[in-house]
Order: sequence, then C-alpha cells, then structure tokens
Amino acid sequence: MDLVMKRLLLFAAILLSGCIDVDVQMDADSPKITPTETMSIYIDNFNNADIKLLNETTASPYFWLSGSEKFVEDRHSDLVDFEGLRNEGWSYSKINSLEMIYEDPETSMVNMSFSRYDKDDNVILTASADFFLMNFDGVWKIKGGFAPTNVSTGKD
Repeated sequence: MDLVMKRLLLFAAILLSGCIDVDVQMDADSPKITPTETMSIYIDNFNNADIKLLNETTASPYFWLSGSEKFVEDRHSDLVDFEGLRNEGWSYSKINSLEMIYEDPETSMVNMSFSRYDKDDNVILTASADFFLMNFDGVWKIKGGFAPTNVSTGKD
C-alpha cells in the first residue's frame, strides 16, 4: 500500500471510531423504556394493586388533579385505596389509547384514555388524563396526572 492509501484508511478508522463512541454515549443516556411504555407498566401495576411497584414507577411527591380535586402526596400509595375502588365496583383498568403530547430528554406528557371495568367486564368509567413524566437517571417516572373530570382514587 502506498502512503496516501494508508493515511486515508487511518483517517477513516479514526473518523468511524469517533462516530461509534458518540452513538454509544447517546444510547447509554437514553431511557430503555419509553414514556408510553411506562404508562402501560403503570396500569399493569395498578391492576395488580402492587403498591411497591406503583411507587417505583412514580416520583415523589406525586400529584393528581382530577376535576376540582387536587391531591399532592409523598407517594402514589398514599393517594390510592384499592379496597375503596373495589367497593365502587372496580375490578381492573384497561388503556384505550396512549398519545405522546410532548417529549424532551428530561420531561414528557402522555395522554391516556382508559376504562375501568367491574368483575363482569362491564365498563364503569371511561376517562382521559394527561400524565407528566420525568426522566430520573435514564428511567421515566410518572410525577402526576391531570384529569378534566373527577376520577376516583378510592378514597372519595
């Protein structure tokens, strides 16, 4: 190989190795789970009434603005009463649709349309809420939600 060809190959190798490092660094900082996927996980945890996992998928303090009601609690588990929801007829919830409203590297807003069902699979509530999520060290966590109508937390 002549000197010019060796220099071109060396230059190409250096250039490509720099691009690979940039891509790896960007991927390492990006959350592995998207905000909409976080919402799906949240609903699974909610349906399982798994307080520990609900608290892990949400951030403290957690807020819920629902109709004219405003709640701010240390943890999500301080807001919801699953026994109260069951007494209202709730058995499980299902996502009807998820829409990404906004996303940047640190925050996102997701609209979720959902329905609550009773034990006979009858819809007892259909509602929509906008959820605010924050990126904490590469993990999306739900900081709170805004619902235009009152959506029971079981403590009503």
